[in-house]
Amino acid sequence: MINLNIKHLRVFIEIARRGSFRHAAQAMHMSEPTVSQAVSQLESLLAVKLLDRTTRSVRISELGAAFLVNAERLVEGMDLSIKALRELAASGRGRVSIACLSSAVYRLLPPVLLEMRRCSPGIDVVFLDDNMRGILQKLDSGECDLAIVSEDAAIKGGLAVPLMDDAFQVVCCVGHPLAARQRVSAADLALHEMVLLRRGSGIRDTFDQAIEKLHIPLNVVHETTQVLTLLGLVESGLGVTVLPSLLCPDPAHGRFVVTPLYKPAVSRRLGLVFAPGKEPSEAARLLADVVHKTVLSSELSAPAGVTKVMNRSKSKAKMR
Repeated sequence: MINLNIKHLRVFIEIARRGSFRHAAQAMHMSEPTVSQAVSQLESLLAVKLLDRTTRSVRISELGAAFLVNAERLVEGMDLSIKALRELAASGRGRVSIACLSSAVYRLLPPVLLEMRRCSPGIDVVFLDDNMRGILQKLDSGECDLAIVSEDAAIKGGLAVPLMDDAFQVVCCVGHPLAARQRVSAADLALHEMVLLRRGSGIRDTFDQAIEKLHIPLNVVHETTQVLTLLGLVESGLGVTVLPSLLCPDPAHGRFVVTPLYKPAVSRRLGLVFAPGKEPSEAARLLADVVHKTVLSSELSAPAGVTKVMNRSKSKAKMR
């Protein structure tokens, strides 16, 4: 079955303007039989006779004249859209959206957005922060073009661009019995009251999975969904907590002590993924490259416990 396309409309408009199949064919650099076939297909699709043909002349029919107005409007609109798109591409302007785990936004996104504004001021970047489940939904629905997430079995094909390994640390208030330790084990934690993020968060689930393998019961007295609330509980001496290094408070502030967790050592790998089922746009690829370079840059100060993934070649291959 033949479908109506822009070529049919252009041929019809050219014949109507020139009053000749031959002149229309010459103007469009097409053969006369091809032009004649295009008009016949258009009339067949519309079930309307658009042109009155004789051996000597071609005249537009009454219905054809009415259709010509709309056909010219459609073609003109298409031409303007194409022109605008080409101008947009030539100007370097565009729009791209990136989602990021709430636990990584503070440290990673500001320097990335600043670098994008510096090197590609014509590209508007929209960012969304969410938990892992929300980000995967946004990727599947096409709401975002790429995302910074934690490595997860739910991500088909794995991380497109690994960025960093983020070790979990123990956080307690100054004066807590664990504050003097050089490192803290799960067995040590079992002797103290704990405050943790609620079950269902990616951070809590990663921690629980590691602890459950050791069959060590923990005394969790409070749970919350907010990191600031969690740190407030810790600061008040209501318990000790465990967080990825990116979320740990700066010990220089003097209110917290941050100590490496071992037995088990728990870590998450953060990286970039693109929206599945579609080829990443040039703006998305550019933003991914900026994220990668920004993370690897010596100017991005990573807190203790964060290790940058330096394998550039593998990442570059996945971004192509």
